[in-house]
Amino acid sequence: MRLERLPGIHHDSACIVLSGTQSSFIIDSGTSWYQTNLVERLRPHLAGRPKVEAILLTHRHYDTCGAAPHLAEVFEAEICIHEDAVAPIAGGDLFTTWASRYDSDMPVFEATGFANGDQFALGDATIEVIHTPGHTMDACSFWIAEKSTIICGDLIPSSQNPSRADMPTGNLLQMKASLEKVRALKPELIVCGRGDAIIGADQCIDILQKHTESVQQRIDGEGRLPKGWPKPAETCHWLTPEPAWSNE
Repeated sequence: MRLERLPGIHHDSACIVLSGTQSSFIIDSGTSWYQTNLVERLRPHLAGRPKVEAILLTHRHYDTCGAAPHLAEVFEAEICIHEDAVAPIAGGDLFTTWASRYDSDMPVFEATGFANGDQFALGDATIEVIHTPGHTMDACSFWIAEKSTIICGDLIPSSQNPSRADMPTGNLLQMKASLEKVRALKPELIVCGRGDAIIGADQCIDILQKHTESVQQRIDGEGRLPKGWPKPAETCHWLTPEPAWSNE
């Protein structure tokens, strides 16, 4: 199995390419703004690899799935997202997808719904859906047990930036439970939605603990940000601790 991460441009989430001996998958697509550019960036990573079977989406936000229909057309693949997001996506929902905050239309597209525990075969590894709500109600992570690797989307935007739960369908209590669920898997590699991957079992546990404590702090504060933390821009899906968290 081969995993490659393409950093997002501007507001875009990272795009992940997973290729096995049997099939390939693309995880998340970013906005529709740079979709043509993204296709050209993806082609070298897919050359000589098995066909892309599906575009798997971690959640419904425009900055994560806006380019999905274009990628699906180019690579002749289906789009898959958690079952709770299928109807909003098909209806072009501007509010819960947050597309309205980008002054953009949400592309209307049909997607196949998946649920916690569903699996996708790579051939030499298996992708398992882990429902990890909190950032949105439909948010999911993708667990590859053979590699002790989890792809978390915006549940963990980066090691230094905790996720927001104050957007439509977000929930701090669910986010805390999701972080604890991921920690119980004992990952050795966490692929974040925005920042660099977190490498090593001890580092993964430490970062997950820090993010969990941050969520608990906001729960205790009835949703308020810790003192001194700046309010994020509407198009920013993560928080900026003050003082900044170290990478240690």
